[in-house]
Amino acid sequence: MDSAPWKIFQHNGSDVIIDVDGGITINGNTAKPFPSEISHAAICDQGLVATWVEHELRLARMALLSLEDDVKDGISKAELRLNRNKAMVENSTWCHIVDAEPLALTANEDKIIFALWTRGIYCIDSSDNEIWRLPLFELETKSPPRSNDVTAIHIVDEEVFVWTRGGKYRIICLETGEILDEKTLEIECDLENVFNHNSKFLLSSKDGWAWEVENGEIRVARKLRGTIQDAVFDGDDWRIISWRNDIILRGESLTRKELGVQLIEKENKWMVLDNQGEFTPHMELSE
Repeated sequence: MDSAPWKIFQHNGSDVIIDVDGGITINGNTAKPFPSEISHAAICDQGLVATWVEHELRLARMALLSLEDDVKDGISKAELRLNRNKAMVENSTWCHIVDAEPLALTANEDKIIFALWTRGIYCIDSSDNEIWRLPLFELETKSPPRSNDVTAIHIVDEEVFVWTRGGKYRIICLETGEILDEKTLEIECDLENVFNHNSKFLLSSKDGWAWEVENGEIRVARKLRGTIQDAVFDGDDWRIISWRNDIILRGESLTRKELGVQLIEKENKWMVLDNQGEFTPHMELSE
């Protein structure tokens, strides 16, 4: 892998590694099925569903790649310039031209849920059949620009939690798309990411604030040195990587040498994948 890692997924006992340039590595083989970075990705029952965004050409794709087949190289950036309205993700099960910015995406088994800027929130199955769609959040007067943009989506049992940058969230029935509840956290925030474990959510704001929210109530608030790159709940507390820090939400923090990318459990130990592609233990002093 020539580029720094962006995210790792586990599929049938193998690592699926996505790098920052849109390359996908499986079993040591790397391919780039579309000449742009991947902005969102998730694993569903049929493989890897992702969005590819080419900011320079102002275009995007959403596609499903079967991980039972080889991932193959697609066209070059130069070819994309000449064929921008027809080029698709190479060897994809299905692929769409996306006419609005993908804001968030998640998947669980055969359900894929995503949000598009100015368009709506959609639920499809892994065979690309639409199940339901909903309008986006209504913009309130005097709200900061784009505060109602969707920033994260989570599937929790039979419910879908959709979060906005301004701290509003919606609970939706997974099967029917019925809006079960809509609430606003009484905090000033510009959420960049939201992490989930069962009924617990960890919110990360662009100014460094982090909040643990459970059942609609804020349990912990803490100011960090930077935004959260990744976080997992280990059964007792949230393990966090933020800029060059390893953090326990209710505990201490340690400085690490390289930038952390993702927290992954290996052999019952929490490890940090860094931007050099190396694994080091979480919350252990760097040499």
